[in-house]
Amino acid sequence: MKLANIFFCAIALALFSEMPLAQNKNRPIDEVVAVVDTSLVTKLELENRIALIEKQFKAANRALPPADELRVQVLERLISERIQQNLARETGINVNDKDLERILENIAAQGKLSVSELKAKVEKEGTNFNKYKEEIRKEVQAARLRERDVDARVKVTESEIDSYISEKNRGKISQEGNDEIYLAQLVIGLPANPSESEVAAAKSKAEDVLKQASIEKDFLAYGKKIAVPGSGVRVEDLGYRTLDRLPQLFVDGAQGIGTNQMIPRILQSGAGFHVIKVIDRKGISSANAQNIVVTQTLARHILLRHRPGVTDLDAQRRLNTFKEQIKVKASDFPQLAKKHSEDGSAPNGGTLGWMSPGELVPEFEQAMNQLKVNEVSDPVRTEFGWHLIQVVERRQAQLSGDKQRDYARAAIREKKLDQAYQDWLRQIRDAATVEIRQSN
Repeated sequence: MKLANIFFCAIALALFSEMPLAQNKNRPIDEVVAVVDTSLVTKLELENRIALIEKQFKAANRALPPADELRVQVLERLISERIQQNLARETGINVNDKDLERILENIAAQGKLSVSELKAKVEKEGTNFNKYKEEIRKEVQAARLRERDVDARVKVTESEIDSYISEKNRGKISQEGNDEIYLAQLVIGLPANPSESEVAAAKSKAEDVLKQASIEKDFLAYGKKIAVPGSGVRVEDLGYRTLDRLPQLFVDGAQGIGTNQMIPRILQSGAGFHVIKVIDRKGISSANAQNIVVTQTLARHILLRHRPGVTDLDAQRRLNTFKEQIKVKASDFPQLAKKHSEDGSAPNGGTLGWMSPGELVPEFEQAMNQLKVNEVSDPVRTEFGWHLIQVVERRQAQLSGDKQRDYARAAIREKKLDQAYQDWLRQIRDAATVEIRQSN
């Protein structure tokens, strides 16, 4: 799913809300409150954004942060946006006029407007429409930058999925009191009262051993190969043990580590440095395929695909007509889906089958999750087209096999994306040249 698609509704709402709140012909000359590389953030932008935040907090009946704190937070947000827009421009990420017109159509359709009606609304609020369009262009450029520099780089490994599943089930299995874990280790020993240089040398050797052991197919065979007399390395096959028969250091280190996986860091004790592999688990591994319970949704939809000559507004209006027919019982959802849906599910009345979290594109899933059973959504736009959605039933179900791994992969990716995005924001902020100017 493209980040530009995910963010465009938020872009539209923010830009609508940041139009000048009132036109004051006697307004003083604007001031610069921050210089971001070669771009400026003005006092008027800052005040408009603060007014927007205050309005949102009030509508949600939430307490605002202290005024000084809010001002700093909002200014930092504006600085971050400028940095992203500058990077997008400098790295050649462009939004051409044709793309921009399509995006404007989408924004207008979300507000149940035509583009001309959107223009009238923008200008009524006191903003030049060409300026509004350019702000949209900048926001989409920044979204595409995030997609390239963050989303495309986040990967989920099979070992992470194994660890997630084990950890998800750990609470239930541990209560039974019969978990067993099979560990093997390589110990890089330390002499009594070691010097700093001896500790450093042993740690460096342990790191090299961990790196090599991680790519060896047979951990114990590799251990026997290197644990020769005088090497300072010994290999230990600990076999199956319950958690209470292991050092807490090992229990903590192995937490969340799946079968046939290395603990990804060396562990240090008084005896030296430990390189450990989880050979097997009893109890946890055998239950993995049964214990993840999720809410599944049985839904159906009518899809009108994106196609030349059919605007988003046209598709939205057509789906709204279908929804009205369903409401007044002039037709039912399956009949309309069979006749009009442009999806392979049409012959089945638009029924998609039981869907688990993460199996549908975000916009569709978010809209579906907000519906009650038998409720019909407003038109929903995704990369595939425009959808009308109805929830038929919900159930709690256990996942197994591939579906369990798909669920784990989606959950891990979502978490990693959020962390990667925050790390990326800090990196580009640190790399930018920012001058904050005091302003009252």
